Order: sequence, then C-alpha cells, then structure tokens
Amino acid sequence: MNTKNSAKLSSYTIVDFPTKAQLNLFLKYMEQRNNDMLVIQEMKEAGLIKRVVSQIWNATNAYRIGITYEYKDEESFAKFQLILKEFMEISETKELLVGAKISSSRGIVLFENNF
Repeated sequence: MNTKNSAKLSSYTIVDFPTKAQLNLFLKYMEQRNNDMLVIQEMKEAGLIKRVVSQIWNATNAYRIGITYEYKDEESFAKFQLILKEFMEISETKELLVGAKISSSRGIVLFENNF
C-alpha cells in the first residue's frame, strides 16, 4: 500500500558499456554529480523521491549498471525527464556513453514494502 511519501511512478534504466574501463569512468562521473548539492537539489525540486545506481553483477560478459528512479507523481516524472534530457546533452555525458546500449522501463507503483 502506498503511503504519503511513497512513489507513484518508477523507472528502471539498464546501461551496457562496451568496456569495464568505460563503465568505471561513467560511475566516477555519476558519483561526482551525486556529490553536487545543486544537482541533488534540482532533482528533489522536480519531485524525484529516490535514485539508486547499482552495478549488475550477474550479467555474463557484460559491463552493466541499473538505475532506478522513483517519482512522487506524474508531474514529477515529467519535470525530471527535462532534467534527464539536459544531462544526456552534456558533452561529457555523451562521450562517456559512446557505444553504450541504454534501455528503460517505466511503471506505476502498485505496492511496495519497506522492511
């Protein structure tokens, strides 16, 4: 059951990199942005509730990460898509994603559990 502060929408993005070195460079770049309080504040103001970046370890012969986003509501999702579009247009982002395969899925949160 959703509570007052829980997400209504979520999305999950998988990024496959051509090399481990490229994956590591991208993770370092993401970590730097994650430590930038202006970036974090912009995401909060858009209504992003949570973002999780994980390295997928059970993929054979792949250099893969998964990024989960949780949004307050439909308006928050739309606002964050503008932020994400700007991020994808940054030259450093483009360079680090050359040759990477990106796929995203989006969903409506039906229920969640916090243990």
